[in-house]
Amino acid sequence: MTIQQTPLDRRTVLGSILVGITTGLAGCSALSDSDDGPSTDSGGEIIQSVAVEGVELVIELERDAVDQLNLIDPSGELFAQQTIESGVSKTAIEIGTDYPVGEYELLGLADEETVETTSITLEPELELTELRLARHYPEEMYEGASDFRTESEVMLSVTNRGTGPTAATALRFEGDVPFPSPESYDEAGQSGIYDPENDFGSDAEAINLPAGDTVLIYSNALPFSSVNTQSKCDSVGQDGQFTVRLSTSHAIDLSLDYAIHYLSTGPDNCEIEIERAS
Repeated sequence: MTIQQTPLDRRTVLGSILVGITTGLAGCSALSDSDDGPSTDSGGEIIQSVAVEGVELVIELERDAVDQLNLIDPSGELFAQQTIESGVSKTAIEIGTDYPVGEYELLGLADEETVETTSITLEPELELTELRLARHYPEEMYEGASDFRTESEVMLSVTNRGTGPTAATALRFEGDVPFPSPESYDEAGQSGIYDPENDFGSDAEAINLPAGDTVLIYSNALPFSSVNTQSKCDSVGQDGQFTVRLSTSHAIDLSLDYAIHYLSTGPDNCEIEIERAS
């Protein structure tokens, strides 16, 4: 799921610039409500409310009070524009997941004159909330996942407590996992994230992380491949450490450190357990 002088005259001049807008929301692996909701501005008499929903600004208006909305980015440039047809009291402007972070002005215009202005801050704030081995939660794997994928992949919960959406663009594993992320992934631009919209098991280009939501991301690089587990069990011994890293479209890089325990239960059998490193 992606998204544009003089002080006295700028708003009027911007009212005459035409920029195309499309609306929509790309798919995510899974969403659930978090404790913090998306940003909402109570607005004024004409622009009555502005809320961030998914990758859009959803705006409620006084009917027939404005014929155009201009969204101005933190640098003062026109970011997006929406024509308001007669009788419309609710509309949406797509902001995507790669917008400039900061305070935006939303201008309501009638006959090219600004009649009301409101502001809203767009800024993601992310937290990696939980990493789980899919082998321990097979019922929560994506539909159609093979037994091999279920044994080899992980689920990562990411919470966006900020006021604006962003997108996960790369998932990496370093250290004592059975199959650390190869350097070639960065060179080839592979995300290492499962694409829920692709039936052929391809990497996702990005997974949206809407404001106020928790998103469940699945790895797509076999970091816990059973093919390599036994050799790790023999070489690492019982205990090791690894790091999971997530990159996003806003250059927000997050990481978590984990302890990993390889438990030999037979000559050709090795179980894995993980826990957050203290």
